[in-house]
Amino acid sequence: MKLSINKGLRLKAFGVLVMASLTIISCKKNSSTVASAYVQVGQNVSPGPIGSSGAITSIKGTLEAGQTYNVNGDIMINAGDTLNIQPGARLVFMGAYNIWVKGNLFSLGSKTAVVTITYNGAVKQDLATTPVASDPAYQGMWGGIWCDTSAQNVVFKWTNITFAGAPIANTPPIAGASVGDSYDIFFQNKNGNFIMEDSWLYGGTDDAIRMKSGKFSVMRNTFEKGGGTGGDFLNCKGSSVGDCAYNLFIGCATNGPKASNHAQPVGGTQTNCNFYNNTVVNSGYRMVELGRGGSINYEEGAKGNAYNNMIVNCRFGFRIVGATESYLGNALLVADTASLRGHYGYTFNYSDSAAGVNQFYPVTPDSSAAGVGGVPQAGMWAYPQASDVPNITGILPTGFYPGDTYASIETQVASLQQNPKFVNFPLPEASTPQNIAYATGFDFHLSSSSPAIGKGYTSFSPLAIVPQGGNFGANETAPGSDIGAYQSNGSGNQH
Repeated sequence: MKLSINKGLRLKAFGVLVMASLTIISCKKNSSTVASAYVQVGQNVSPGPIGSSGAITSIKGTLEAGQTYNVNGDIMINAGDTLNIQPGARLVFMGAYNIWVKGNLFSLGSKTAVVTITYNGAVKQDLATTPVASDPAYQGMWGGIWCDTSAQNVVFKWTNITFAGAPIANTPPIAGASVGDSYDIFFQNKNGNFIMEDSWLYGGTDDAIRMKSGKFSVMRNTFEKGGGTGGDFLNCKGSSVGDCAYNLFIGCATNGPKASNHAQPVGGTQTNCNFYNNTVVNSGYRMVELGRGGSINYEEGAKGNAYNNMIVNCRFGFRIVGATESYLGNALLVADTASLRGHYGYTFNYSDSAAGVNQFYPVTPDSSAAGVGGVPQAGMWAYPQASDVPNITGILPTGFYPGDTYASIETQVASLQQNPKFVNFPLPEASTPQNIAYATGFDFHLSSSSPAIGKGYTSFSPLAIVPQGGNFGANETAPGSDIGAYQSNGSGNQH
């Protein structure tokens, strides 16, 4: 419904709201605040066409509640400018165009009035039999949202982003991106803030979100059909620091969330990502490279806390990759010491297949990499924990090391696993797991008899590195006592 007040009053009210929210944010305990100097609010943008083909059109101000905007060319939010998107607004891309962000972007939908960013006429084809080659989710119909090193604040709340991922066709007007890159969202300011809450991200051709660096909070979202034959839903590279929790990841080509210290920027810090209370389903099967992940992954020196995650019918379980790399600030030693193992656990594993059961704790893909005594010199380094479901620590083969095969106890492991008992999802699955890559029609809440209820670990704190509270900050969620994204007390994922 269009507001009845005139534009001048509407603009004034929005400006007051921005300043009030930012004042609240700046008072929170946090190492990073959204300074008011960054927020320059212009006029309301009239509904209808914006941009023109073959050019980049600058845009700032406010996209009005409930209105539709047809994007006919690349648009740019200049440094120092802000684009605010009100609840219920729709951005409909008419071609393979992009949003370039050098300033601030706030997409602030609500539960009853979601912001939609999509492609004209695109229709979801959520059938287990839809092949990748003909599924519009993997075709990259419009480009993506590309943030420069100057982009200070990018915030999505109750925003539905669908059918992105077209590769960059021309030399991009920002640093750090190249022709051919094809991410749905790209963020790279190591001092900037990326927040995504209660939103949906559907489809793509590579990573859905590429955090080249930056501070982030990714909470209570639903990610579906990520990547064609490769790509992660959330790929956090060098100097990415933040929290990822209560998300449903289903049908990713590779991982749900991944943390890597690769490509550390000058003056950056070690990648530090908390991945907790997430549910990852049917992921990893479209990745064409041997040995790549398919659930939750830490590699190349990244650190963080990984607790209370549910991994269902994925190609691989929770992974720490590389014996010679640093994890959680420590060297990955042969014994995988207790101080390392204390930073992850309480993982719920389930698989319909023997192959999946054999990768709850991923096996080193190249057996020739094993060293003296069978200790692998490279590969996977996630050790089974007594807090995991199922708990297999009491039946592990003698001399078991992280990355070793445990096929000799496969039947015992399979007999110990438990169905997570979602309210509505077919387990065991009638079709092969990689075919159900969408959430529509299913309910991943836990039934009252789920064995995941009450099995979580809560004695750790989120990093809470981004601004907190208000319309523009993050609404952080403490760790949940139930494993997975959906909590029996009604908290967690709200979809």
